[in-house]
Parts: sequence; C-alpha cells; structure tokens
Amino acid sequence: MNKQLALQSLRNAKSAHLQWRARAQALVAGVELDESSVPVVHTDCKFGQWYYGPGQDLASLPTFRAIDTPHELLHAVYMKIFRALHGKDTRNALQKLFGKKVDFDANRLAEAKSYMGELIDVSRTLLEIIEQLEKEIKEMDDAEFEALG
Repeated sequence: MNKQLALQSLRNAKSAHLQWRARAQALVAGVELDESSVPVVHTDCKFGQWYYGPGQDLASLPTFRAIDTPHELLHAVYMKIFRALHGKDTRNALQKLFGKKVDFDANRLAEAKSYMGELIDVSRTLLEIIEQLEKEIKEMDDAEFEALG
C-alpha cells in the first residue's frame, strides 16, 4: 500500500467510526435500526475491520497501536448503553428493534444517556489518535512510509 492509499483508507475508517457513533446516538434517541446498527465487538465494525485488516500495515507505528485500547473501550461503553436500554437479553431485544421506532422507559433512557457522554469522550480520544496518526503518515517521506511494510 502506498502512502496516499493508506491515508485514504485511514480517512474512510475514520468516517466509518463517525457513522457508527451517530448510530449509537440514534439508538438512545429511539430511532429505527437495521442489522448494521447491532452492537458489535470492536473487531467487527467497519473501523475494526480496517484496523485489524489492511490497517495492520501501519502496526509498527506507536500511534497506530494506541488506537486499540480506546476503540475496544468504545464498544464496551456502547454495549453498556444497549444493555441499559434493553436489559441483558440482547438477542430478544434485537428481534424487537429491527424496523421499529422504540420508546424507552425513562429510567433506562437516563442511564443510557449517562453512558453516552462517556462514549463521546472515548470517541473524541480515538479521533485525536487517528488525527495524530494521519499527521504522522503525512509527515513521512515516501521511502520512510514504504519501509513500514
């Protein structure tokens, strides 16, 4: 992968993360969901598929490795939100959700909203690291970048 393709791939992954975060916020708002909005482990979301797949070409960079912990934490917080809204039986909750607007119990919604602040904070941390990584890649000359692989 050349430097420009790596940067484009990183930007696409960042965009996927922002879309994922928006769906998490929509979940708390009670909007309709489809299967792509189901809580997923950090390796299965589009960002995770990039990070644990093609992104591994950048694994020698400390900034890249710094992404792992906040990304995994982000999904853990997302699961807290989902469970706050739907309880522990996620399979049954998912069957009820698809294609329906959901109204949540006020207590459950308040708990989920409290986690949403945590999710946004972790997301900001993740985005800052991604931006640092992008800057680091941009500052490399082509030969330096090619030496990564």
